[in-house]
Amino acid sequence: MGYEELPKWFPYSIYILAYHIEAEDEHAPQDIVEKLSHRYGGDYSRDSSSLDFRSGSISGYVKRLSEGNSQVFLLAAGTTELDKESLNSIPSYKEHNELVESLRASLPKEPAYIYALRVAYATNEKEARTLLQHHVKNVGRHLRSTGLVKGCMFAMLQVVRNSPMPTCSRELVVLPYGRGSEAVKGAVWTLCFEVCSLALCTGEMGRLYSERRLMFEQMDASESSTQLRINEILAEMRRPVDEIQSGDLEEILKEITIQFSRLSTLASSMRRDYVKAQGLFRRLENLLKGWHEKPMDVSVTNSSVEMEDFENQMVPFRDFIERTEALMAQLNTVLDSVRTYLGIQQQKMTIMEQTSSKEQLVRLVNLQEILHKLEILIVAVYLTEMMKIILEPFEPLLHEVAKLLPAVFIPIALLISVLISRILHKEH
Repeated sequence: MGYEELPKWFPYSIYILAYHIEAEDEHAPQDIVEKLSHRYGGDYSRDSSSLDFRSGSISGYVKRLSEGNSQVFLLAAGTTELDKESLNSIPSYKEHNELVESLRASLPKEPAYIYALRVAYATNEKEARTLLQHHVKNVGRHLRSTGLVKGCMFAMLQVVRNSPMPTCSRELVVLPYGRGSEAVKGAVWTLCFEVCSLALCTGEMGRLYSERRLMFEQMDASESSTQLRINEILAEMRRPVDEIQSGDLEEILKEITIQFSRLSTLASSMRRDYVKAQGLFRRLENLLKGWHEKPMDVSVTNSSVEMEDFENQMVPFRDFIERTEALMAQLNTVLDSVRTYLGIQQQKMTIMEQTSSKEQLVRLVNLQEILHKLEILIVAVYLTEMMKIILEPFEPLLHEVAKLLPAVFIPIALLISVLISRILHKEH
């Protein structure tokens, strides 16, 4: 990120506040810096959305940075001259804190993140260590991380439980030492702007996480209910094939298909956010690598703490995707089982239909043969009766022979009937 010309004075009290802003939010703090310029005067830049002003003997600075749906405000108060006295503790800088609190009162009340920086000058590294030790003891806190960044001793205090600030906030102590006035001012301001970039990354990550928080919280219950239903369906699949109705299988197939589609949509959506989170993590990693932070004693560095916290926020995304894909794999198994059972049912129905058709065909063939025989018999009877009618006028002449002729003609009539039947069937 490129920055405009840095302020010429030294900041002692600094707040960096990150907000999640929706595009349609009517309370989005777009013109706050301009409103503050009307109140305090000073040098206001619309292009960089920054204000550098004086309030009595104290200098103040406000800057707004935005990216995506996240906005960061840098509020700082200080003086032109460095306080180079060797002190046993970091000064409270009451007037500076009051000015920063006054500026903060103009912002929305509930930021997502707060980075509170307390800055003091030390003549050398030994004095910086002493100041840090005394400050930690005076405030009754423990150090979470320390390191040397851009010629400054940079320390993060442990989060206090029941603090009014958001749980993801940071309380930082910055102790530049051992260089000239201009170099010290430049180092502190550069570090402030880089913490702003850090706040933008963590703010965007926090927004992604907060939008998915409900899904993360419901994942266990949803996974349990889905797993229970999968087990129930698999138990039904273990019944004998004859006991499973095709209608039940079709209902199960419909239910599983809908569930699979729902999980697939959730996994794709979560995977998209996870890719965004990975992009933010790469930006954060590059930013922190640029610090070239050196560890102090055995304490962990600020860079490692920031990266660990960021990675911890990414873990639920990865877990959600993996657990959802595991459920989808099980649902695929159930779908395959249901399709297999439906295929078996369809094959059984096809075999039954084929068997039924075959039996019906056999009956039709047998009936056709019977009808064919009846047809021959009817024709033979018809021919025999015709012969009787023909011989009836000759019966007085033939006497006994006329009575025998029908009996002799019956085989002949049957033979003629068979020939006629074959000729007729051959033509068809």
